[in-house]
Amino acid sequence: MLSALKNFGVTFLISALLFGVIAYFATLFVSNTVNSILDDEKNELDEIISAEGGPNEETTPAEVPDAPPAEDLPEGKSFNLLLVTTDYRPDLYDNYRPSAETVAERTKDMTDAIPAIGLLSAKFRDINATSIVLVRADREKQQYVYTYFTPEMQVYTPAGFRTLSEIYRYYGTASLAEYVNAMTGLKIHYTAVIDGCHFDDLTEILGNVTVTLPRDVYSDGKEYTMNYDTPVERIGDDGYPWTEHVPNQWIFGAGESELDAEKLYILSTVTEHTEADRDAKQKYVLDIVRAYIAKLVEAGDEEAATLFVLLSTERENWKNVEGYEPPETEAPAESPEDGEEPEGGEEKTPEEEPPAEEQPVEIDPDLPFDPTPVGDVSTWKPAEGENEKETEADTTPLWISPLAEPAGAILETDCNTENFRESYPMLTAVTRFDSVNITYPCTYTPASADSGETYHVRLKDGLDLFLPYRTAAAVNP
Repeated sequence: MLSALKNFGVTFLISALLFGVIAYFATLFVSNTVNSILDDEKNELDEIISAEGGPNEETTPAEVPDAPPAEDLPEGKSFNLLLVTTDYRPDLYDNYRPSAETVAERTKDMTDAIPAIGLLSAKFRDINATSIVLVRADREKQQYVYTYFTPEMQVYTPAGFRTLSEIYRYYGTASLAEYVNAMTGLKIHYTAVIDGCHFDDLTEILGNVTVTLPRDVYSDGKEYTMNYDTPVERIGDDGYPWTEHVPNQWIFGAGESELDAEKLYILSTVTEHTEADRDAKQKYVLDIVRAYIAKLVEAGDEEAATLFVLLSTERENWKNVEGYEPPETEAPAESPEDGEEPEGGEEKTPEEEPPAEEQPVEIDPDLPFDPTPVGDVSTWKPAEGENEKETEADTTPLWISPLAEPAGAILETDCNTENFRESYPMLTAVTRFDSVNITYPCTYTPASADSGETYHVRLKDGLDLFLPYRTAAAVNP
């Protein structure tokens, strides 16, 4: 019995010693392996933080490879500018959605809500972003980087997938800038919006520009396009469907073209139905932006500042801008001095002209209603006891605004004159910096029976494309 216990004890001690040694080396192996993995992860994280410009004691601005000498760089800082154009034309269309203030003003004296009910069912015209361009003036890399975003590019939002044009339409410029920031990783320092109604003012101040158009421009009666024809689905006499290719109306052709206000508006509103359309519009839009930046540079420091103030000031206040010279106007005809008779004898009394014959109201096909009043309203009188003012207000729908020259500045911008002066030295570098075009990656899906065509953003690819510019901005603030 004692011998068996002795043998068991010896066996147990030998086994414990053996397994203890094995466990020690196994633990050491696992510990070294885990430490190695964690060290690799830490090194990768340090590389990412270093690339993004985060805190890293071993990385300093002086160690950045290929950094140009400081004396060769212009004054000022790198900046990112987001430019947006829209199709807003209150001088052509009067069925834009009225603001709450407008409705309140027009209904304040009403005692009957029936005339306002049409607001709920009217089809209003939307204000769409027609071109979106990001301009980066990169001081460290000595580059001007231009990126065009098609307004039909779709991004994910809390409300589902929305196009960049819809984001601008419903949420405004600030929200659009936030999405461009998320798509590129670049902070948007300044934004500027030019409505389609202000292209004539833009060309009046800065003049026309000449660019080379890659393709012809047509109209299909609804929109401007770069496609020669429009496919229309038909049903034949035999009951089978077939596609008719209806030729579009030619507007102007490819090649070198001087762009006035009308052409600028047409080109900004050209639709993109294929990747080729996107590439063609990207080319001429970026050429237009480059041309107008060059015009500001050619003007010189002080004159460019004056031009910027004019661009960002309402037209009625231009006369108060220092350095502004209004265009020459025809001198008024000289009137005869008091006591003198006009040449030709006695003064003639002007004959009364017959009243002009009323012309029929021309119906705008884009309006969702017929604005022509029913009956002869010239002889109509309110019934006894009716409020004449209320009755007159009922002759025109509440949401109709009279066509008029648009108010506001040419540029709706958050860049002030001081910001412009600080950035102007970087603007002058546009002629000696490299010009780089970046096509933002997206996946195009043609239209199908179930859905329309789409441009889906490839976010990771886009962030990778702009990584070098985020790195330069972070390492060289």
